[in-house]
Amino acid sequence: MKRFLVICVLAAIAAGPCLAQRTGIREEVRQDRTLPLGPDKVYDFDVPELTPAPEGYEPVYLSHYGRHGSRYAYSSRTYGFLQEALAEGAATGNLTPYGAKLKEDLEPFFEAVTNHVGELTRKGWDQLYGIGRRMVEFFPTVFPDGAWVDAGVSPSIRSVMSMNACCLAIGQSRPEVRIFEHQTWDDLRSARPNMGYKDAYAFIGAPCPTQESSASFIERTVDWKAILGRIFKDPAAALGRYKPADALDYLYMMVAGMESLDDGIVPDVSGIFTREEFATMWEADNYLRYREYYEYLAPCCSIYEDIIERADEHLSDGSRGADLRFGHDHVLLTLLMIADIEAFGHFASRPEDVAFTFQNFRSPMGGNLQFVFYGKEESSPAAGLPDVLVQVILNGEETWFSGLEPAVGPFYDWTELKAFLSGRMDLFRKP
Repeated sequence: MKRFLVICVLAAIAAGPCLAQRTGIREEVRQDRTLPLGPDKVYDFDVPELTPAPEGYEPVYLSHYGRHGSRYAYSSRTYGFLQEALAEGAATGNLTPYGAKLKEDLEPFFEAVTNHVGELTRKGWDQLYGIGRRMVEFFPTVFPDGAWVDAGVSPSIRSVMSMNACCLAIGQSRPEVRIFEHQTWDDLRSARPNMGYKDAYAFIGAPCPTQESSASFIERTVDWKAILGRIFKDPAAALGRYKPADALDYLYMMVAGMESLDDGIVPDVSGIFTREEFATMWEADNYLRYREYYEYLAPCCSIYEDIIERADEHLSDGSRGADLRFGHDHVLLTLLMIADIEAFGHFASRPEDVAFTFQNFRSPMGGNLQFVFYGKEESSPAAGLPDVLVQVILNGEETWFSGLEPAVGPFYDWTELKAFLSGRMDLFRKP
């Protein structure tokens, strides 16, 4: 019975008014060269200043979930499709003049990325180091001498290296802070529960509101023959063993992923897509990830359980410090959906509407969600305000919950926020 109610509630959300974060999203993506990179967008440190806390409050604790930094492509097929197709095209005379030039330009690139699939780049390491330094710079009262920083991570090497970089920055900035980094099976609960951690089974899922397959959406919205036709005389012959949707997806990810690579190995691939085509490819990739990540809503609720439990422990014993979790874009975006941050929890029922309330570029390389807890100082003048306020920060910018009003400015009452998060998780909890 409860599963039926969960499905009905989610269906009602999907069918209700679209509280769109970005009604002009398609125009935004066409005008900003970084947005159509999607989750391959690199972290932007140039963000607006944070709102100061109300008088009488200071930061006392920080809870964080962060994606790893910039990396090489996570699948060899991202590079493999074009490498294979260019080689076959050269052997069969199927390359256009642009295709022949592209093959020549990409040969040293393919050699450089071989055996580096999924690895963190130096650019990615620098991102996480910078994020760690900013935590200390922006919230120094969270990290006094003797404070504890506990850091857990997904088992992927790029995530572990990202954790190392962030914690190194904190330790170098605050040498007297005690830092414990770990990666165990139990860390899956707070870093990557969709891998199958046992607590994930306390939650149930529901069918995705949009039923069209990602491959169908890509193939009906993107002119694959026009794109591949620039490179190959016969686009269909160039596909080989790949389906059109897969070939386009790998091609898009390769081009977008160039932003994450270190200087010196990146060739000019700007002629593969027109600006309009690349924006359309973003929307297709965005839909693909929405369909995939929707399946992670139920298991990833355990991360919010962990956030609540650890925050209450710190607040009850008065200890300063931070709990840091490191993982992946699919988890970060799922956290936005679960908590209805920036209207990500308003699930579209039509594929064409997904881009209004789900934008995968909100989880760039190094992307992170931080809950900063503010406690009242002694003799605080903040009469009438809650004892604990929470500032929620996404990628360095203040963010918001579409279903919860702040207590003051962008600051939330922790008691109300905790109840709100618990209510959101109840949509997925088993009886």
